[in-house]
Amino acid sequence: MTRADLPAVLDIEAAANPVPWGAPEFEVYLEADAASGPRAWVWADPVVQGFLCASSAADEAELQSIAVEESHRGTGVGSELMRAFLAWAAASGVRTIHLEVREGNARARAFYARWGFAETGKRPRYYRDNGETALLLSLSV
Repeated sequence: MTRADLPAVLDIEAAANPVPWGAPEFEVYLEADAASGPRAWVWADPVVQGFLCASSAADEAELQSIAVEESHRGTGVGSELMRAFLAWAAASGVRTIHLEVREGNARARAFYARWGFAETGKRPRYYRDNGETALLLSLSV
């Protein structure tokens, strides 16, 4: 992800998430990329169609956000982003990937299940906008 991608990423984020991140949250990933390697990816063909943001420490990573532009959902964009992220994770020595997903987000839960993520816990009333439970998912790399 580059600064030039940010306007499209913000549009995708706003359409995909009930409580979207703003530019400051994405700036953290752009700065981290420059300092320590990939942390945010986009899929563009020829324009940005989706993005993925992650962080890592030691041998663990956290997938913090993934979203695909609505007209490109179901076309493999999310899978391409996940492939790139998992390849980076494996090459970087990551052994476990964690994420949180809204309990009611059936589409996202099915996507993560196809990639082998399994539920490892819950955070009741985690999301401030509606008090929804967050499911904790993990994947061994």
